[in-house]
Amino acid sequence: MLTLEDVKNKVYEMGELVGLDKDSSLYPLFSKTPNVFSDGNSIYIDREYHYIIMERGSINKHYQSEKLEDILCRVFCNITFTLAKDYELNNRRENEDFRRQLWGKQLELLGKSNVNFQKNRSEEIDKILAISPFTDE
Repeated sequence: MLTLEDVKNKVYEMGELVGLDKDSSLYPLFSKTPNVFSDGNSIYIDREYHYIIMERGSINKHYQSEKLEDILCRVFCNITFTLAKDYELNNRRENEDFRRQLWGKQLELLGKSNVNFQKNRSEEIDKILAISPFTDE
């Protein structure tokens, strides 16, 4: 199991691949204890790796795994979603379902960080589209 510092360095290394600076607010915070921060995203390690998303002092999502790759996938799905959302808002196409650009950009960014993350997210998107297809006008 990697140390928290090793995990932090890995996250920053992967973040650079998607265009983030080390001081980006999109990175999670890193905690040496399970006492994570009241708002935002945090990573800590005990017998497993943990990634927690907090909102207003309550846990919104808690991912845990013995495999760092599982946690990094969740971290970078969140980071790339935010980057892709900003991209789509600045490049919106009339009469096109906004999800086309959003997810296209997210998958492009995920491919830069880890092709397995891209594949996993693509499968998630396919499941969403099976229920709720694109609605272009």
